[in-house]
Amino acid sequence: MFGIRTFMCSAAVVAALSAASTAGAVSLEMTKYSRQNAAQAQTQMSDYLASHRVSNLRTETFDSYDAWNGTTGSANPKKTNVGSFTARGKAGSGKSSFNGGDKLQVRNDNSMKWGRYNSNTPSSTGIGNNWLDSNDNQKMEWRVKSDKSFNTIGFFVSDIADVGGKFSIKVGNKVFSDLANGKKLKSGNVHFVLITLDEMVKNTRVVLMHDRANDGFGIDTAMVANVEPVPLPPAAALLLTGVAGIGALRLRRKKASA
Repeated sequence: MFGIRTFMCSAAVVAALSAASTAGAVSLEMTKYSRQNAAQAQTQMSDYLASHRVSNLRTETFDSYDAWNGTTGSANPKKTNVGSFTARGKAGSGKSSFNGGDKLQVRNDNSMKWGRYNSNTPSSTGIGNNWLDSNDNQKMEWRVKSDKSFNTIGFFVSDIADVGGKFSIKVGNKVFSDLANGKKLKSGNVHFVLITLDEMVKNTRVVLMHDRANDGFGIDTAMVANVEPVPLPPAAALLLTGVAGIGALRLRRKKASA
């Protein structure tokens, strides 16, 4: 019995290690920070990219687009480095919406009292001053596109669920629902979102949405890249070989006794 238990335990460990190193279902991770700690979100993204083998990296900070100046500004930006962005669902009509509330808007007014701002503040980080605002629309559709294949999508999203709406993200056909877990979050929150796809693609669709309009949010530093799986450490590979050997030995003994 001891040998069987040892085999089962070892197999479980190897399965967990293997799952961490191979492609599987589409996954999404979100890490929350306060506005005061937005720099930590930047660090998390930088550390992630630095700790993996990354190629085909494309990034969009929206700094090449004209920000809203009270009269004009870039709306529903197309042909960005990572695809196109369009407003969907109910149009915004809250205090932070403008210009009819039916389009997304590039903004740079970081003193917005309702909490959206450039997630890369201060600008001395060199990442930029603009962000893309939902303009209180219910949904932001991102047609993710790159000239090179990618399997990873990342971005910062700020100010979700601070009015009480349920914030969700749809990746392809998979919906990650109520990512704030039914909580009303503090104004100005920022999350680092990391999406891992189950295959290499050149385009896909991501939809960010609240279950109602006028609970606005903003995104910044949208990126796509090909990120190679983390290989098993030598000890784990050795464990996998040992477990396979034990399994073969048990099978031979079972056949012999039969």
